Amino acid sequence: MDYKMSLASIPQVVVVASTNRAEAIDPALRRFGRFDVEIEVTPPTEEERIQILKLYTRKLHLDSNVDLQAIAASCNGFVGADLEALCREAAMPAIKRNLGANKDAGVFSLTTEDWKHARSVVCPSITRGVTVEIPKVTWEDIGGLKDLKKKLQQAVEWPIKHPSAFTRLGISPMRGILLYGPPGCSKTTLAKAAAHAAQASFFSLSGAELFSMYVGEGEALLRNTFRRARLAAPSIILFDEADVVGAKRGGSSSNSSTVGERLLSTLLTEMDGLEEAKGVFVLAATNRPHAIDVALVRPGRFDLALFVQPPDLEGRYEILRVHTRNMSVGDDVDLKQIAKDTELFTGAELEGLCREAGIVALREDISATVVCHRHFQTAKDSLKPALTKADVDSYLAFSTH
Repeated sequence: MDYKMSLASIPQVVVVASTNRAEAIDPALRRFGRFDVEIEVTPPTEEERIQILKLYTRKLHLDSNVDLQAIAASCNGFVGADLEALCREAAMPAIKRNLGANKDAGVFSLTTEDWKHARSVVCPSITRGVTVEIPKVTWEDIGGLKDLKKKLQQAVEWPIKHPSAFTRLGISPMRGILLYGPPGCSKTTLAKAAAHAAQASFFSLSGAELFSMYVGEGEALLRNTFRRARLAAPSIILFDEADVVGAKRGGSSSNSSTVGERLLSTLLTEMDGLEEAKGVFVLAATNRPHAIDVALVRPGRFDLALFVQPPDLEGRYEILRVHTRNMSVGDDVDLKQIAKDTELFTGAELEGLCREAGIVALREDISATVVCHRHFQTAKDSLKPALTKADVDSYLAFSTH
């Protein structure tokens, strides 16, 4: 700092510093007369990503069907170094093909498949450490829940895919949705399907994971996740076990209660900050909605609370169809009858039923080629639903409240 102050008497000398952790810089340096100006270098926009890709591919041969604009659109949150790595990774399969064909290694073409491979391998550096690889879950992979899926599509997909429509009508998109219901009813799977359908950057945090950290680390991870989500927008943040991080305040003076209140305060602050951020959406899943603090479940934070109820008869039939589509089932298997016999079974339990039926068939004959109806019946008799009608009534009471 003394050296920096002495520069005031030396003309034409400017000190430039760079960091990716501005919050760690001592405030004594971040004042007028020292580092007078701070410039935040954000990830490039889609148009800027196109220009960067053109720069890195100017000496490469691209197939005529390669669309750099589409590639740039799929690279939310990528910085220049990430895009350089993407181009390098896309070139590797083309080089290997060329060498294997004993052709001139200097002339090769990058295909759309090469870019798809590279995109599956290279992820934006700003998302590392707090993201999970989003499974390729589609709406069709989730049986039943048609109305719920439609509401999620409208709330999550539309603002990301049709932002101009919202701007045209002067509508502000929702900031968050709370999914609640019994365990095993596809709450987390619905959130992942929404993220996949919207083609958004995906961040996933577990409430228990945040709660179990050392003092202050949970809050820091929350802030860091929201910061990265804003940089990688459009993005979706999923909070699993949201009742842990969003638990009601008061009622206890224990250390765990204090930690929970700090996490909740941080979450409230970050969600309020989304008003200025565009393209960041928060999804939360819980099977204990009564434990969520009322400050979270209001417009401007979690604008909508959706009850993910146990599947009805039609829903159970659809779920059974999904989980038996890759199974060799006998002609005598009646999925509609199985659906009638599995009232109160959740989606996870129906998946387990199909798996158990296959195991029953193998126990009967290790050389079995099909799963018959009797195998499903035996499996069903060995499984009991964990859910009761009283549990369902409790969730319904919350939804009406």
